[in-house]
Amino acid sequence: TPRSPLRTPKMASCTASLVAPALRVSGARRSGARRASRGPVQVRAASSVEEFAGTGDLPAVRLTAKNGDTATAYLFGGVVTSFVKSGRDVLYVRPDAVFDKSKPISGGLPHCWPQFGPGDIQVHGFARNVDWALTDKKEGDAPSITMTLLPSEYTKAMWDKDFKVTQTITLEDGKLTATMKVTNPGSEPFSFTGSFHTYFAANIDEVAVSGMKGCKSLDRLADETGEVDGDVTISGPVDSVYYDVPKDITLAVGGGESVTVSGSGGWKDAVVWSPWTDMEACYKEFVCVENAACAEPVVVEAGGEWEATTVLK
Repeated sequence: TPRSPLRTPKMASCTASLVAPALRVSGARRSGARRASRGPVQVRAASSVEEFAGTGDLPAVRLTAKNGDTATAYLFGGVVTSFVKSGRDVLYVRPDAVFDKSKPISGGLPHCWPQFGPGDIQVHGFARNVDWALTDKKEGDAPSITMTLLPSEYTKAMWDKDFKVTQTITLEDGKLTATMKVTNPGSEPFSFTGSFHTYFAANIDEVAVSGMKGCKSLDRLADETGEVDGDVTISGPVDSVYYDVPKDITLAVGGGESVTVSGSGGWKDAVVWSPWTDMEACYKEFVCVENAACAEPVVVEAGGEWEATTVLK
């Protein structure tokens, strides 16, 4: 999604949402409510890694954990498009997403690499707009896949660097772990910015991002700096960067559900994005909360590597 150079909507314009109190129920219904409150039934299934033809006949891989959680990844863009946990898809794919390689798949957990936002090459870089190779897959208690991206004539025309990027996706204990590793096999250093531009299924009126109080911020829309003084909520278009954030950020998505977004390694920053009514058809259904390395370019020396991990739980 194209965005202007590093700019967030004014924190003051973000207002907390209210959740209506639960309705009273009769005694007969209360006992049923108590039974339902015990939580979702965990389905025991054989863990597996299955290659299949996805939407548009694009090559895809489905990971299934023993508890029934699943994740789906497409090799085009190396993007995870679904993470179903306890029967609910944590991720969101926009209704305008296309699966014909004419543009990146809009949604899920895509890459912005080797450029976050606009710059010298295409917006958000080329990693989400090219084919990755499935180079490893493992079954067992923690099913996983590794997808690999290497230079091509297409990438060299934009960014003439020698690189190897891998992304490893793992399902285990109700968590999805995505680890990105950038290796420089060349003879000269290179630099990049990047993020996991993660789309979360959410009720936008109930979204609250917590855990960043005291972090410096940049409102990319108003071109204003600030400091986070509480939960980040959404009451208009948001495109904000937060610097040196804690490892764990909590995202309330509505209906009493929440997701912990845990970033480690090279992820130092975070981004919150909502297009608001610029995407009238779907803006109420998702929010992007991204682990990022965008405050300063990351330098990878010749022969060196950089690694960052996002865990959704």
